[in-house]
Amino acid sequence: MKKAFVILMVAILFDISLGQQYRSSESQKSYRSYGKMFEQETEKEKTTLKEKAKEVSKMQELIALDKAVSPEEYIVGPGDIFGIDIIITENINIELAITPTGDLLIPSVGKINVNGLILKDAIELCKKKINEVYPSAKVDVALVNLRTFKIQIAGAVFQPGFYDVTAVTRLNEIIELAEGFDQFAKEFNIQITRNDGRIDTVNYFNYKLEGDLKHNPTFLEGDRIFVPFGDPDKEAIVIRGAVYGSGYDIIQENESLGYYLRRQAQFIENADLENVTITRKEADHQLVMTVYPRDFFSTPLKPGDAIDILSERGISVNGFVQSPGSFYFYPGYSYLDYINMAGGNTYEGDIDKVYIRHLDGSTEPGKSATLKRGDVIIIPRSSKSTIFGDLSVLEIFTSIATILLTFIAAMK
Repeated sequence: MKKAFVILMVAILFDISLGQQYRSSESQKSYRSYGKMFEQETEKEKTTLKEKAKEVSKMQELIALDKAVSPEEYIVGPGDIFGIDIIITENINIELAITPTGDLLIPSVGKINVNGLILKDAIELCKKKINEVYPSAKVDVALVNLRTFKIQIAGAVFQPGFYDVTAVTRLNEIIELAEGFDQFAKEFNIQITRNDGRIDTVNYFNYKLEGDLKHNPTFLEGDRIFVPFGDPDKEAIVIRGAVYGSGYDIIQENESLGYYLRRQAQFIENADLENVTITRKEADHQLVMTVYPRDFFSTPLKPGDAIDILSERGISVNGFVQSPGSFYFYPGYSYLDYINMAGGNTYEGDIDKVYIRHLDGSTEPGKSATLKRGDVIIIPRSSKSTIFGDLSVLEIFTSIATILLTFIAAMK
């Protein structure tokens, strides 16, 4: 009997021990699961809080201004946000946006149309209307945020279209949104059509070079910007050599070389400004000029000019060659080597009459010249090409034969 009782007690104690271990294990699992859930919820809350913080930050983001908004100049319009503070027995503080129709809808006061008013007058009008309802109230009205609207830019920019701007956004910012000017843009003749029909002409170079804000204006709803294209045949020059962004560009009438280089050229590190060459097409020949820095601003450019900026006094090849331009100086190279580097002479070019222009202005035939840094190799037009143009030998022979036969027939 005792033995049976002992066995029964041992079984009960074993069962109790197993139960405690199971509950402890389940409790630990439950704690771990709860802890994991808590961590997940916490992370969700953190993410939500971060998202809300971003939203709040975005809502509270201020527009960057180049100066304070002038109450005497700023024109009020739909979307502007006003802060209104009315103090009677208690403080009433509200923020209101101007409606699309140009009204401020003030509770207990009513609708006030402020569209198109300068900021100073809009504030005075609001104060007057509020004091008509609350004669003894102290009223403060302020512009707390600026409206946005769309403006169109068309013409010679890389991405013409509509862009979101504010009433203090300037032309240079809109040009940047449109990804810059096309290479044939007439930046000096930008047309701005105002919403009242006026057309303003802007010379963007005046802002770019002198910081003149009259030529970097702001805009209102309904304004339009048009950047004209220049005519490559009648208004363009080409710049090449030791510059970034070589290629064609539109110039102003009578624009000097110095002004052009100042506004447009970005030189590479080894550019040689002591040796700038201009190749100009005249009626029956090409004029090649070496321009020194002292003469930059007294040398006017003409449409069709080719400006070569040499690198460390290299060699320039001009005239009737396939690819005129500037090349590095290689000691021992002959004029023929450089002509080959320029793609060879054209059909019109006379390889036997090549001459070299040196830095001191002197010239000598290419065959006898020893090339030096800064020399310009010039391939002139052949006499045959000058007289007969693009006529072939057969065409020339036929023309001469026709003339002779006509003369013989006339003599009979």
